[in-house]
Amino acid sequence: MLALMSPAAMSLLVPVILLVLISSGARAIHFELFERYFKLTFANAPVWSLFYFSAWSALIIVLFPAQVGTLFASVSFVGYMTVTFLLLAVFPALYHGVRTQEGEPVWLAHLFPTQGMLTLGERYILAKIADVVFQQLVAGAVILTLAGGGVPYPAVVGVFVALFAAAHLYIFRTDGLMWGLYYMMYATLGGFAFPFLILFIPGGILYAITLHMLFYVLSGIFFATLPRPGKAVQRELIGAEM
Repeated sequence: MLALMSPAAMSLLVPVILLVLISSGARAIHFELFERYFKLTFANAPVWSLFYFSAWSALIIVLFPAQVGTLFASVSFVGYMTVTFLLLAVFPALYHGVRTQEGEPVWLAHLFPTQGMLTLGERYILAKIADVVFQQLVAGAVILTLAGGGVPYPAVVGVFVALFAAAHLYIFRTDGLMWGLYYMMYATLGGFAFPFLILFIPGGILYAITLHMLFYVLSGIFFATLPRPGKAVQRELIGAEM
């Protein structure tokens, strides 16, 4: 079938497939090796996760220098400083403030130990930044490859929505139905937003990174501030009282 495709189609298909394989491979290795085997999560081993996803980001930069260069071509120094301040100061401060006022949601973190955002820990944010940057480099390279190959914008959005949503299917296996549906819903919405930011907003990659990271920050705060359910609800949800 590949032999019947035109050179133009192949020039689009091959890099997109490569990007998908890199993304899925990085995620599978992190889950199977880091989380399942070594028990190293974003929350309890942030430095390992930071280095791990930074290495994968470096690979994307090496393999797709043109796309990455385009992503950051119109980013200003002020833009870099603003996003750095948000990621390393504002977002951790939000977690710290909520954790100080509300306390860490131990009961919820006990139920879902793989959801590091429920710790409301600054360490989680540090590790997650590298993961989000890696995801957005892959996303940006896919979007620019398709758009640069002459694919119409609606088709770019359609393909990216499908790919970005599919990239979160593994969560159904690793974290269950509830978290799978939660991440899938917001991944689908992000699939519509990110192509617009990348293709039409100068420095849109920084907006995409900030928006993506903000999702985890606000999600952690939202779930952490939920009131602990009563005994009857606990029994309905998990079959026991915590």
